[in-house]
Amino acid sequence: MDAILQFSNVMFLYESFRSAIEGVEWFVAAYFICLVCFFVIGKSMLNDAFVYPFAFMAVTIFNPFLIVPLAEVIGLTTRIRRLFWLLPVNLTLAYVFVVLISRPRKVFLRGVTALLCILFIVCCGSFVKPHLQMPENIYKTTDTILEISDLIEKDAQETGTDKAALYSSQQLLELRQYDPSIRSILRRTDLLDWNLESTDEETVQKVIDSGHHLHRLALVSRYGLHIDQNVFMASARQCNANYIISHEDMNLQGYLTSAGYELLDVIDNFEVYRILPEGG
Repeated sequence: MDAILQFSNVMFLYESFRSAIEGVEWFVAAYFICLVCFFVIGKSMLNDAFVYPFAFMAVTIFNPFLIVPLAEVIGLTTRIRRLFWLLPVNLTLAYVFVVLISRPRKVFLRGVTALLCILFIVCCGSFVKPHLQMPENIYKTTDTILEISDLIEKDAQETGTDKAALYSSQQLLELRQYDPSIRSILRRTDLLDWNLESTDEETVQKVIDSGHHLHRLALVSRYGLHIDQNVFMASARQCNANYIISHEDMNLQGYLTSAGYELLDVIDNFEVYRILPEGG
């Protein structure tokens, strides 16, 4: 109980709040003033839409004696300031601005009110242009993904090879999202969930003897193990692993080229291989 009621929880949440509203302090202040005005006016619609939801959040996610200890348990501590993004500051101020501008009957007064609202936004807001960074490519993914996809696409068209690729790096998980025509040999469960507690000879041999082709391929692709090349190629051809994308750190170039793959290119430390025809 003492740990929950610590004053440090209040200070931590306060500092997180200050960090979250940095640059828009006047907007947040105007938001709270609007909430007070809504409460004083006492209209049920205003309270139902704006005041009561904030009151609920104040006793739950903005309660330092509740949310800070909980954040430590669920691993939210480093991102707790994002909770303050839930405050409908822009929505509330937009509603107030519309009401203020539309309330006067005379056009002149509406124009003056609109000008005052614009001045408030310009003077109290922060310009985003200095912080605006244009994306390096319109596809919102890395150039590495684009180049590997283009390489496989070009080679597949020239050779008639089915675009099925064996890769294990999590950096390449976006590859199939960008180009769904590239089939990933290893499933997400094989990439993220299946793990070896040890790579000793006995454990590795059990995987090989299991006859699980995907796990055999993962021994090489994920763990960089040089298992028997005949075993590896049997599983590779069984799973149609026509392309292999391996990071240079895995040191698989000699193993793969001697096993039956051709190195097509190296893109940002990723080696891209294509399987050679049988007997080729």
